[in-house]
Amino acid sequence: MPLRLGGLVLIGAAALALRVSETEVDHLLRPVALVALALVAACLLLGMVTTLYVRRAVKSQEAGVPPELQSGGELTTSFRVPNVRALGLLDVQLEWATPAGFSVSLVRADGKLGEKIGALERGRHDRLVRRFTIEDVFGLSSLSFEVEWAVALRVTPVAAPVNASLAASRSSGDAWSHPSGRAEGDLVEMRSYAHGDSMRHVLWRTFARTRRLLVRMPERAVAPQPLNVAFLIAGQADEPSAGVARVFLEQGLLGPDFVFAADGALKPTTRVPEAVEQIIDSIRSRSDGAAGLDGLANQVEPHRLGACVVFAPPVDGPWRERLVAMSRRLSVPATVVIGIDGSDDAPPPKNVPKWLLRESTEATLATGLVALKAALEADGFPVRIVHRPTGQLV
Repeated sequence: MPLRLGGLVLIGAAALALRVSETEVDHLLRPVALVALALVAACLLLGMVTTLYVRRAVKSQEAGVPPELQSGGELTTSFRVPNVRALGLLDVQLEWATPAGFSVSLVRADGKLGEKIGALERGRHDRLVRRFTIEDVFGLSSLSFEVEWAVALRVTPVAAPVNASLAASRSSGDAWSHPSGRAEGDLVEMRSYAHGDSMRHVLWRTFARTRRLLVRMPERAVAPQPLNVAFLIAGQADEPSAGVARVFLEQGLLGPDFVFAADGALKPTTRVPEAVEQIIDSIRSRSDGAAGLDGLANQVEPHRLGACVVFAPPVDGPWRERLVAMSRRLSVPATVVIGIDGSDDAPPPKNVPKWLLRESTEATLATGLVALKAALEADGFPVRIVHRPTGQLV
């Protein structure tokens, strides 16, 4: 149906005006009605011709989307749409019908309209359906069509920046320091001379006074003990937590001998590439977060579960009860790491309704996060909240 409500109303009003002009012999009303009908007909005809032209132009192109994307970023693809906006009478809108979770807009590029996309969440997709809408600026007519491409699209969660404060979020209590680390600190300790010691480290003043041959030795280093096991729980608004889990894996914050498993995985992995793939696929388990947590923990040696970290979504749900059930087998409570997004220097809203909605949404999320942190701490879990854009602990 190419006519919109405004076009139908204008046609009805014009038809009524023609009938009245014939009855009342109104020579002013009749030309106005004819002009209105001509405007609707022109918009309708021009829209149909332009739609056929745009459809032919876009179907001859490749998808133009890179196979690797990161959530949270924006880029302009190589896909181009004819610039029908140059006519001044028509406008074109573009959106992705499939897959969901992408923001799409059109920008000027090379004399045409380029496609600017932004991935909102991680995922893996094998088809792309674009929906095009051609409409006139008066809102009288509108035509839409869809075009499908076969693509292999992989979206990874954007990782948090590496920050020294993240090291404090990977351990707690007695698991933080390793007193038997390698001796590599400052020369502040002493011991008796032994064969092979460097003569530069001999304390000659002490030898002259006490006739004891002593040498300086470095203090024993205190190094973080890497965590052994990490889990990712999928849930509502879990994209920041997935990004924090990715940086823990890729930057070695879990240590060289880690075991990782995400919701939906069949078994834990010890390889970073496989762990990242599990993070991507965990989005399919959002509706049933932590359902496989107990089964994954059963596949890990019990002695390795003593140092465990769990990346959790910032929204409470049934996953918390499943986490509590799993933690009963642990000698030390798991450290829960929650990732969040947001910035204090966000641009001001353009109108009052959106501003009120945004403030209400942020206040609700903040209140829920505080309640979730309190509930997890009441269950005995140390909780670390990481701001993904900066990588700092909140």
